[in-house]
Amino acid sequence: MVELKKNQKTLKLTSQKAQKHEKMKDIAGTSTLSSSSNNEKESMDAKRPIGCLDMGETSSSQSEVSTETEEVCDQKVTGINLELEKLRWHFVLTKLKCEQEDKEKQRLHEKRMEQIRHQAVKGSVSEGLQNVLQPSNQYALFLYCFIVFHVIYTLKELVFYVFQTHYLFCFAIVYYILKIIFQDYRNNNKFS
Repeated sequence: MVELKKNQKTLKLTSQKAQKHEKMKDIAGTSTLSSSSNNEKESMDAKRPIGCLDMGETSSSQSEVSTETEEVCDQKVTGINLELEKLRWHFVLTKLKCEQEDKEKQRLHEKRMEQIRHQAVKGSVSEGLQNVLQPSNQYALFLYCFIVFHVIYTLKELVFYVFQTHYLFCFAIVYYILKIIFQDYRNNNKFS
């Protein structure tokens, strides 16, 4: 992300410099550059594309035309170089954005997979039993309710049968339980 911002700043600075350079060329293009030295002409000749070569400098009007032609060629070259530089930086920025998005997607994917692993490890046994007992549809829920009501009804009938046939034994058990509860209650009141 930092590289992306640096590249954007560099692109802006490059485009600003090129625009200033073009403005300077436009200002200089209105007047002729007759006082340029041979070294500057040689360096311009080296930078100039093949199609912009001078045909010869036999008269002053031809030299003015050739200087204007040189300036136009230099402006075209500068403009082309600027466009190429813009395209190159645009490509670099786009590439960095794509790489950043890919890294973000990979990080999110790894994070989700880690969460899934943690959920699978910590809740595997307890959640497994809950999933088995939880009904999957309304018919399974009806079946579970039927089984629960049937078990309750059977236990109730069994308890009534035991009380009817062994009522003395049941009263003895109830008496013993009540006696223990009463004694615990009494002992707790003595210590309080």
